Amino acid sequence: TFAPQECVDKIRAKVKANAGQQAPSHVIQTRSMTAAKSRSTTKKSSKQTVVPIIAAHQASSPPSIKDKKVDAATDATDTPEVLTVLGKTIHMIDPDRKVFVIDLLSPEACDEIRMMADNHTRNAKKEAEVWRTLYTYTKMDLPVVEVKDMVSKYTDKILNDVKKIVGVIFGMRRDAMRLRPRSWKEPHLLLYQALDGKPHHTGIEMHYDGCDVTWQAMLTRQDEYEGGGTYFRCLRKTIRLKQGQVLVHPGELYHKGIDITYGVRCLLVCFTDGMNPKILDDSRQEDDDPKYEANVLVC
Repeated sequence: TFAPQECVDKIRAKVKANAGQQAPSHVIQTRSMTAAKSRSTTKKSSKQTVVPIIAAHQASSPPSIKDKKVDAATDATDTPEVLTVLGKTIHMIDPDRKVFVIDLLSPEACDEIRMMADNHTRNAKKEAEVWRTLYTYTKMDLPVVEVKDMVSKYTDKILNDVKKIVGVIFGMRRDAMRLRPRSWKEPHLLLYQALDGKPHHTGIEMHYDGCDVTWQAMLTRQDEYEGGGTYFRCLRKTIRLKQGQVLVHPGELYHKGIDITYGVRCLLVCFTDGMNPKILDDSRQEDDDPKYEANVLVC
């Protein structure tokens, strides 16, 4: 689950070579805005910070995709609002559809989760018995229940933290605490890789999860892969996570895993049921257009 050092060196060299060039207009990073807003809201409680946006959107239904004029080169410049909820920084990608990103895990936690998975793989008789197809569109999955101590040390706490934050964002605190992994397979590790001599699994086609709420945690550093991200048809945006961030969204929203072109990308994914978010996807297949996948948002 870790990219080879030569892979990291190549990607870092490319980034360094492009350091003096201006970023494309369709790619926006919001970290500096996050820091500024965090400093300006340190005296406010998490409840005070989040209540106004919750109240503003609880009674409204998501706007139709046809109601929004979208330009492929500039749409991603709609910077998300940054909130503090239960002590965690939240990037509200779409307040109506309840798509948001949580700054949740430390780099050390992400790396240890991957090391635990790698140790599990090395101890197995055959790697193919470890990383395998659990779902229709994926090829390299690993249920965390099979990895020694991962549930008790990490994933139970992650699930509990996400449920509490979902309860606040959705305004459904009691219902959110009833969210449970939908099967024994959940959560599961999902591995993408594009390396010579390794089985290629680079992305996932357009689909919806069919659960109530999905969350995915990024375990990989951005210098370990190129490309990638989660594209949402109804948002016409690709969300590209940084290590330790968790993307949360209703399971009915159509999305796809953008192909990585090089390296290794590893995620911790969980499909949960038990709370009806009452949010459906209003997009249609004819709304698909590859040019919108270039609207990349990095929180």
